Amino acid sequence: MSVVGVIAEYNPLHLGHVHHLNYARSATKAQGLVCVLSSNFVQRGEPAIVSKWVRTRMALVSGADLVVELPSAFSCASAEYFAAGAVSILNNLGIIDHLCFGSEEGCIGILEAAADQFVCENQSFKENLKTQLSNGHPYALARQKALKAVLLNNETDSLQKHYDKAKINNIISAVNKPNNILGIEYIKALKRLKSTIKPMTAKRIGQDYNSLERAASFSSATSIRQYIQEKTAIGLSHQDDAFLFNNMAEQCLELMFAEFSSGRGPVFPEAFENILLYAFRTKSISEIRSLPYIEEGLENRLKQAAMESTSYNEFIAKVVTKRYPASRIKRILISMLTGMTEEFLEELKCNGYAQYIRVLGFNETGRILLSEIKNKAQLPIITKPASYNNLDNKLAVKLFEHEVRSTNTYVLGYHDTKYKTGNQEYTCSPIYHNENKNLPTT
Repeated sequence: MSVVGVIAEYNPLHLGHVHHLNYARSATKAQGLVCVLSSNFVQRGEPAIVSKWVRTRMALVSGADLVVELPSAFSCASAEYFAAGAVSILNNLGIIDHLCFGSEEGCIGILEAAADQFVCENQSFKENLKTQLSNGHPYALARQKALKAVLLNNETDSLQKHYDKAKINNIISAVNKPNNILGIEYIKALKRLKSTIKPMTAKRIGQDYNSLERAASFSSATSIRQYIQEKTAIGLSHQDDAFLFNNMAEQCLELMFAEFSSGRGPVFPEAFENILLYAFRTKSISEIRSLPYIEEGLENRLKQAAMESTSYNEFIAKVVTKRYPASRIKRILISMLTGMTEEFLEELKCNGYAQYIRVLGFNETGRILLSEIKNKAQLPIITKPASYNNLDNKLAVKLFEHEVRSTNTYVLGYHDTKYKTGNQEYTCSPIYHNENKNLPTT
C-alpha cells in the first residue's frame, strides 16, 4: 500500500487544510494517509484552541487514516526541532513513501536547494551567520542574510552550476516565509536521516500563515482563532456564524462547537497568565537560564518583565525585541509551564528526536496501516498510555512523562472546572473513526 505522510497542527482544521489533505492523497495516488499531529501546545508557543483529541477527530473526518502524536517536546519547539521530531516519527514508521507539506513557494526544487545549503553549512556561511546574529537580527533573518551573502558571492559552486541569478534570488526569498521555513526543515531532516521518503509540496492557497484578514474562504488559522477569541469575549454564539461556516468544514465545526459547549475550550494563552507571572517572578535566574532558546541576558529580561507586568500580553510585549521575536518568547514561556529544559531538548536531539510512536486515532484503513507498522516500525508503539512504563528506553519514559506534565498544564485552561483534573493522559485511548457514521466514535 502506498502511503503519504503529512505534518500538521490543525489549530483548528480549516478548508485550506482539507485542500492539502486531498492534494496529498491525489498527487501521490496514496492508498493511505498518516498525519503526525501536534500535541496540546503548538509551534508558535501557544496552547491549541482545542485538545489534540478533538483535532485528531477533525483529521479523521477530513481524510486522514491514521493520526500519531508529535509530542509536546517537539510540537512547541523551534522550526528545526519541530520538523526533525515529526520527520523522525514518519521515518521510523517504516511505511511512508512521500511527505507532502504546504509552502508559499510551491516548488520543491527551490526548497531542496535551500535545504542543501543548510545541511552542509560551509565555514563562510557560519561566519556570515555569526556576524548577522551579532548585528541583532533574529535567527530567521540572520540565516537569510548569511545565505544571500554566500550565494551571491559565488561561494557555492555546485549551486551556481544549476541555477541562474534569478533562481538564486528565489531561493534567498523563500527562506524567510513561515511555511517555506518548515518545508526546508522537513527536507533537511530527511536528508540527515538519509530517508527514502520523498518530499513534495502543495502551494499554499488563500491567506498567508500569519494573516489576520477575514476572507470569504481560505482564511488562515491565525485569523480564525483571533475571530473566535473576539466572539468569545463578547459572549456571542458561534453556531450560526457565516465566517466560520465559510472557512471550516461542517463536521469540524460540529466537533469544535461541542468542545466549546462542554467547557473544554476555546483555550487561549491568557488562561495561563497568572501561572506564568508567578513562575517567572519566583524562579531563580539559573532556573530561567536552563530553559530552551535562552541567550545570555535574556533570563534577566524575562525576570524583570514578569515583575513589571500584570498580564500575559504585557509580559510578552516587554520582552520582545528585534532580536527576540514573539514566537521565541512564547516558546520559552510554554517551556516554563511544561518543565522543558535546554538540556532535555539537547538529549532528545542527540538520541534521534522521537523515542516512541503514540497512536491518537485511526479508521479501518488506519487499522491496516497499524498492522504493517507493527512489523516495520523502529520505535515502540504506544496505544495504551499506561503501557509506557514497560518501555525499555528510559528517555522514552522521560519523554512520555513530559507529555503527561504538558497535558496536566493544558487542561488548566479549560473553562469548566470539572475537566481540570490531572493525569488525564493516562485515561485517553486512541479514537476509532467509523467512516459509516457521520461523526467519529471512541
